Amino acid sequence: MERFVREFHDAVVSEDGARLRHLVWLLCPGAQQAAAQARQANPTWNPALFASRLPAGWAEFLTLHCACLAAVQQGAHVEAYDKLVAALQHFLKVFREAPGAWVVGPMYSLVHNLSSVAQAADQELRLAGQRPDKLGDCGDQLRKCFAVSLQAPGHREKKLAALDIVNASIKIYFRLNTLRLCKNLMRTVESRQFAAFDSFPMSQRVTYQFYSGRLAVFDENYEQARQSLGFALAHCHKQAKTNKALVLKYLVPVQLVLGRLPALPAAHCLQQYDPIVAAMRNGDVKLFDDAMSTQQFLFIQEGTYLLLEKLRHAVYRRLLRKVHAVHAVLEPEKRTQVPLAQFQAALAIQGVVMSLDEVECVTANLIFKRYVKAYISHDRKIIVLAKKEPFPPLHMIVDV
Repeated sequence: MERFVREFHDAVVSEDGARLRHLVWLLCPGAQQAAAQARQANPTWNPALFASRLPAGWAEFLTLHCACLAAVQQGAHVEAYDKLVAALQHFLKVFREAPGAWVVGPMYSLVHNLSSVAQAADQELRLAGQRPDKLGDCGDQLRKCFAVSLQAPGHREKKLAALDIVNASIKIYFRLNTLRLCKNLMRTVESRQFAAFDSFPMSQRVTYQFYSGRLAVFDENYEQARQSLGFALAHCHKQAKTNKALVLKYLVPVQLVLGRLPALPAAHCLQQYDPIVAAMRNGDVKLFDDAMSTQQFLFIQEGTYLLLEKLRHAVYRRLLRKVHAVHAVLEPEKRTQVPLAQFQAALAIQGVVMSLDEVECVTANLIFKRYVKAYISHDRKIIVLAKKEPFPPLHMIVDV
């Protein structure tokens, strides 16, 4: 412990932010070993005795940080979270008063420490039959960190701590299903008071764009989702295969909704989308239904089920387009007047049995949602297609 405190002291005095970032990381091997050995030597050890020679603010912080480490090692995660929150208050004071931007590094570690310990604390509370409220409190603590990072005097590059805090906050809001809280943060990121987006590390920009894309999906802003998720995929580290697969799980459905049929890389294990893509390409309603039924639990888990369900109209439209093409060859003089019975027969060939009224209802929905430019003659049981571009590109369709 003495060696660890000496190293910590040297990092503070020399303003070595990178080294300090490692030392305050909850999983730092040196810190873990120091705390474990101190507890073994004296179960009632007092971290304050070791930290007392540190500069003001840092001594109080390290005392509480070591107490947090000890609590984590004992499995007392609720106590560890409370100690960490108390340590954070001392660090934020130091962050405000430090004249340089070297304190940004340890801020990164503390933000992620807080999030991981809060999750473990909530799990401990659930097992004890109590209300898990630490993750929600963590969101409140991160808002304080965010405000301090934007407003702290001394060095304008302190603002570079802000985007990582935003990413950690959004991740928590996704876990808590309180996505409305993300929008205020994102508005700040896009405001003039925020640092230039290009000035942040690429890893943080990729993470932000990933969550920005997922939020755009919830808002049904699919073009924005495509751009954000596309940025995340294009700039993701080439060795980060797991992260690329995670981005593609949301980017592929967005591309499909926009009418793009992507080639699915085998390396990213996206086979669940193969039948969906094939159904889109061929207008195979039965294949689409079977795929959605088989993969329903997986798609719900990933949060893409409702997005993929929107593709049903595109599959129906593709089949109707093929029926129209055949009809135009057989009866060129009536090429725009497609009998609903032909659409019904095409569905029956695939194994989808519908009454003529049901087929008319499906067709009416396609027209209402602007997938097809046409009108239905109910008495004659035909769909009359527009002479010009009856099937507009999917990316031009506004789903109402």
